[in-house]
Amino acid sequence: MAERVLFTCVGTSDPVREMRDGSMLHIMRHYRPEKVYIFLSKEMEDFEKADHRLEKTFCFVNEKWADGTAEAVYEYSGLLNVADMDAVADPLFAFFEKMIRENPDSQVLINLSSGTPQMKTVLAQLAVSSRHGDIRGIQVANPSGKSGKSGRTNEDGYDVQLELELNEDEAPDAPNRCSEPRLFAIQRDRARAQIGSLLARRDYRALEAIGDQLPPDILPLIRHLAARNDLQTEEAYKLARTLSLPFKLYPAKRAAGEEYRELSEYYLLLRNLQLTGRYSEFVLRLNPFLTHLMARQIEMSLPEGAEDVIERWTNGRIKFRADVLRRKLPAAADELDRRCKVYVTDSELSLLVGVRLLRVLGRLPEHVLCTLEACESLNSMQRNQAAHQLHAVTDEDIKRACVDGNQKAYGADELVRIFGGMLEKAYPEVCDKALFTVYDRCGDHISQRL
Repeated sequence: MAERVLFTCVGTSDPVREMRDGSMLHIMRHYRPEKVYIFLSKEMEDFEKADHRLEKTFCFVNEKWADGTAEAVYEYSGLLNVADMDAVADPLFAFFEKMIRENPDSQVLINLSSGTPQMKTVLAQLAVSSRHGDIRGIQVANPSGKSGKSGRTNEDGYDVQLELELNEDEAPDAPNRCSEPRLFAIQRDRARAQIGSLLARRDYRALEAIGDQLPPDILPLIRHLAARNDLQTEEAYKLARTLSLPFKLYPAKRAAGEEYRELSEYYLLLRNLQLTGRYSEFVLRLNPFLTHLMARQIEMSLPEGAEDVIERWTNGRIKFRADVLRRKLPAAADELDRRCKVYVTDSELSLLVGVRLLRVLGRLPEHVLCTLEACESLNSMQRNQAAHQLHAVTDEDIKRACVDGNQKAYGADELVRIFGGMLEKAYPEVCDKALFTVYDRCGDHISQRL
C-alpha cells in the first residue's frame, strides 16, 4: 500500500478541543498517515512556540497508537491576515507542491475542515484540481453536530496535555467523524475518465494540453508519446533519455540502425491509427511504409552481388534499378516485364513493381505475397479517394478494396498483424516483439498513476 501523507492547516479546534479530536488529529487517527504537512499562521506558530501543543500531540500519538511512525513537517508561514484569500493562496499552493515533490508516489489526504474559510477554500481547490494522481479531500464533522462556540484552543489556560489524556475519542467505540465529500470524488472520477478516454484514443497531444490534471511525473512520458506518435523521432529520443520506467521504450535485441528505427516507428504509428479507427490516415500512410519494407525484403531476396538493384537516395526515397536487374539477373528481369505487362525501366520503387519483383524472386511466404498484392489493390483504389473524398474511409472500405488474387479480403487489423510479422522477419537480429506493445505498456503505466 502506498504511503499516506496528510496536508493540513491548523485552526482553533486543533489539536484537541473540549476533550475531542480536532480535524487534523481525527484524520490522523482514522487514516494513519506517515507524514503530516502542517501549515501554520503566525498566530498558530506563536501558540506552538509557547506550549509545544503540536509537538506534544505527536509524542502522544506515536506513543499511544501510531507506533512512532507519525512525522510532522511544519511550514511557519508568518501570515497575519489569514482571512485574506490572496495572502493565503500562494504560500499554501507552494507548500503543497513541496509535499508532492517529496512524496511523488504517496496517497495524499487533505484536511478540508481546519483553518479559516479562506484556507478551506484553497484546500478544496487542491483536492479537486491538483495534478497529483491519488488525492482524497476529507472533512470532519463537529462532535456535537453543530458549530462549536466555546473552549477553543486559542483561549488562555489551554492545556493540551490534559486534553489529550482526557480525550473521549481515544475510546475504542468513539465514532469516526471523517467523510470524503462525494463532490470531490465525482470531479476526480470525471477527470480520470477524460484522461482514460484520451489514452484509449491515443490522443497524446490532447493529454499534453491538459497537463495540469496529470501527475507531474508522467507528463514527460506523455510528451514523449506525443512526439513519437507524430514521428518527431529526435524529440522522442531526447525525452526518453529523461525517463526512468520499469520497461524499455525502445526494446531491441541489439543496437538498431536508422533504417530499422524509422520503419519500426512508422509501423507503430500505423498500429495506433488502426486501433483508434483513423482509417483514412491509415490508408494514406500505408504506401511509404510498405515501399521501405518491400525494399528491405527485395534486398534480402536478391542473390549476393545483386543488392544494388535497390538504390537508396539521401532524401529517403528508394530507386529501383531495372538496368542492374537486367544485367545481373536477366531471367528475373524478363519475368518482371511479363508480370508488369510493360518493359520496366529505372524508377522510384512502387508497390506495383515491388510486389511483382518479390513474386519473381520467390523468397517470401505465399500469404505475405498475397497480402502485398492486396495492399497494391488497396493503394490503387482507396489512396486517391482518401486524399480527396469528403467522407472518411472505414474498415469496410478497406476490406472491399484490399483483396488478393484469391479474393481474400483484409481488414486493417489483419494487415497490421501481418506487417508486424514481416518487420520481425526483415530484421530478425534486431526486432524485439516487445516493441509492438510499447504504447500499450505506456498506457497501462499512466493509468496506474492516475
